[in-house]
Amino acid sequence: MSEPVFSRRLLIAWIVGAVAVFAVSLYFMGGGELGDADVAGPNSYSPSAIGHEGIADVLQQLGFKVVKSRSSSLDKLSEESVLVIAEPQRTPQTEESMRTLLEADTILLVLPKWIGLPSEQHIGWVRGVGEGPTAVAQWALGLVAPGGEIVRERGTVQWTTNTLNITPTPDTPIQLVKSNRLRPIVGAEQGMLVGELVRRDQTIWVLADPDIISNHGLPREGNAALAVALIKALRGDDGSIVFDETVHGLVVRTTSPFLLLFRFPFVVATLQGLMAIALLLWATLGRFGAPQTAPPALRTGREGLLMNMAKLVEFTGHQDVMVKRYVQETVRDAATQLHAPRELSGAALISWLQRVGLARGVEIDCDAVLREAADGAVPRRRNPATLVRLARAIHQWKGEIVDGRPKHPHDH
Repeated sequence: MSEPVFSRRLLIAWIVGAVAVFAVSLYFMGGGELGDADVAGPNSYSPSAIGHEGIADVLQQLGFKVVKSRSSSLDKLSEESVLVIAEPQRTPQTEESMRTLLEADTILLVLPKWIGLPSEQHIGWVRGVGEGPTAVAQWALGLVAPGGEIVRERGTVQWTTNTLNITPTPDTPIQLVKSNRLRPIVGAEQGMLVGELVRRDQTIWVLADPDIISNHGLPREGNAALAVALIKALRGDDGSIVFDETVHGLVVRTTSPFLLLFRFPFVVATLQGLMAIALLLWATLGRFGAPQTAPPALRTGREGLLMNMAKLVEFTGHQDVMVKRYVQETVRDAATQLHAPRELSGAALISWLQRVGLARGVEIDCDAVLREAADGAVPRRRNPATLVRLARAIHQWKGEIVDGRPKHPHDH
């Protein structure tokens, strides 16, 4: 017995390695994906005019640790961190998550103001921006300061209170809030731009107008400086800035690697594999029971050749014709060997052979054998024993008339 190509240890090592590679591939394929959301809306991933990608990049360039959270934002906060909840939209899922998010120690709540229409040509852009309903901003304010009022001022606003000493320039209309629960950080006679709520160990700052941190508002004088000042005032020395994006529907959803098999373009390979399996089953499950035995191989040599020829003749059903031809050719060959006159043929030749046979003591009558072989009254398919008897008779007749009768009967 020959030795195996691989040793048992090497084979086990290959199997373990293959399983490990498969497990690692499933781990990396099983990453998360963004849920269905408006990627051009007011979130830290959006480069649109109303998005917040710009302020997140500015904070990172200033050396702050910025986290864009798509799940469990509270778990990413430390004691000196600040949670930014920017422009939450009112949905059943958002209302439930807001109750949990508002338990953080330090919060910057930015009220919604604008509504953007996503661009069909450029992903992440907007093709138009309009004022959103004040009811949404009123809802967000009511989560921290019930009874507050949203004010949109279209005239000139003079800041009478500004503890940060930075003058912003939000876009018209300027969105402000009025509330007895909030202490003004930046405010005017018409209302507060930034208000503070302190309760127990929690500090919440409400930024009424999102133009201070939005992409289109950052280039305006004082807005970017005020946005950074707000973060610095809330954040500790080593705290991170966590932008919660679950309120915008940007939620991590676990993707099963097997679901990729049914997504384009992988679904094409999946269909091809299923077709291959179906064809394989069709080819292998078509029969039942033991397989049929293969036909025996053709025998070689003279005997095998004769046996194959005999089987072929038997298969075609031409035994009568073969025996008739054999009898006729045997008679002609005997006449040739006996030097019969060339002018004799047909009945005259048979008569001459009968006289020679009678002179040599041949008992078999060749004329009778010829007539029986060519008899048309006999059915076409005759008994094989009759055909064999005719062939033996004419063979014996030739031997006796050419070589003479044998001295011993068993020599036949």
